[in-house]
Amino acid sequence: MRHLKQSLVHFLFGVAVLLLGAAMAQAEAIKEKVSFRAETLIAAGAMVNGDLTIPDGANGKVPAVIVIHSAGGFEDPTRAPYVAALNQAVIATLELNLFAGGGRPKTSSLNLPQVYGGLIHLANDARIDPARIGITGYSTGGLLAMFTASSQLTHDFTGGKYRFAAHLPIYPGCWAHLDSIEGRNPVYKQNTYQELTGTPVHILAGAKDNYDDPDTCQKFIQALPEAARQHVGLTIYPDAGHGWDTKTDHSYYDKAANKGRGAYVNHYRNSDAAAKSLAFTVEFFKTSFGMK
Repeated sequence: MRHLKQSLVHFLFGVAVLLLGAAMAQAEAIKEKVSFRAETLIAAGAMVNGDLTIPDGANGKVPAVIVIHSAGGFEDPTRAPYVAALNQAVIATLELNLFAGGGRPKTSSLNLPQVYGGLIHLANDARIDPARIGITGYSTGGLLAMFTASSQLTHDFTGGKYRFAAHLPIYPGCWAHLDSIEGRNPVYKQNTYQELTGTPVHILAGAKDNYDDPDTCQKFIQALPEAARQHVGLTIYPDAGHGWDTKTDHSYYDKAANKGRGAYVNHYRNSDAAAKSLAFTVEFFKTSFGMK
């Protein structure tokens, strides 16, 4: 009898270990490389590459955020803490590698098929809630996160069937958007911002950003039609420059800086602004997605 009891204890212990292991395996985030062709109306078939993460604690369809790197490319580590924080909040992420086929293109519009292709791909993933897909990005990525709030561009690429649920451009170089409204942008038409999709938009900018004039984002918002303006918010960190969340301080020449005339840009880390923008990112998307 004693031997039987010991055998039963060992058996139950083994079962418990197996169940615990299964639970832990189930709780682990699902990370996968993705590569597919965009199903957009413009440039259909453009290749889309990136990393998709379905977070721990996912129960049913989860919200998701497309995260777009800066001009530094997919290797730029800036987005890593944002992705981790979003995953921790049980929000899936799709990190797009826009330069997989080469360097930064001559115009950001050439990356729109990949961005909208990512939106359509996520909306058709059974694990993702198609009504709760947001977008954020840094510098060049922020530029795209803002342009995708355009009702015109969204209709052109998706026929109006898909749209982002929230947009968070981070130091996006607002001069390109202002130029579009004022008819000076050679790529984006003047009616690009005539109407927005109506979902929440919030811009994070630095008062000491030498990539662009510090007040350009405010001018851009003020130049929007009144109906569009009500959907756009702005937070300016007073002591922050371009790339305040950089891992390593550095300067570089960017031909798109200084309103497209080119300039040296400083990336100096501001830990206070970095912490605030990280927290804001999570709360912005949780609020936009109706999460507690």
